[in-house]
Amino acid sequence: MTRWRRLLGALWLLYFALRNGMRAVYYLGMIPPVWAEEGVHGPWIYLGVAALVWALAFGAAAGLWWRSGSPAARWILGGMLLYQVHIWAHRLFLMRSPFIAGSHGFALLISLLTLLLTIGALGGIPLPRRRA
Repeated sequence: MTRWRRLLGALWLLYFALRNGMRAVYYLGMIPPVWAEEGVHGPWIYLGVAALVWALAFGAAAGLWWRSGSPAARWILGGMLLYQVHIWAHRLFLMRSPFIAGSHGFALLISLLTLLLTIGALGGIPLPRRRA
C-alpha cells in the first residue's frame, strides 16, 4: 500500500472525526429550544455525547489506518456502516421537521455515496486471506 493511499484514507476519516467533533461542540453548547427550531428533538446530552463518541472513534480509525493500513480496513468499513445505521436511526426517530421527512431519498443517496467513497479511499473491500 502506498503512502498516498494511506494519506487519502486517513484524511477521509479525519474529516468525519472533525465533523462529529464540531457537532458535539454545537450540541453540547446550544440551548435545547434552538434545536427545536431546526427540527431536532431528543435528549440533548445524548446528541452531544453521541457526536463526541463518533469523533473519537473516527480519530482512532484514522490513526489505525495510518499505522497499519489494509489489516484495519474491514474494521473501519464496519465502523462506517455502523455510523450510517446510527445516522438513520437518529434521522428517523429524533428529527421531526417537514424538510427531513421529504429528503429521505437524497439522504439515502448520500449514505450510499459515503460508503462507496470510504471503500474507495481504503482501497476496496479487503477479502479474508485463505491459508493453505
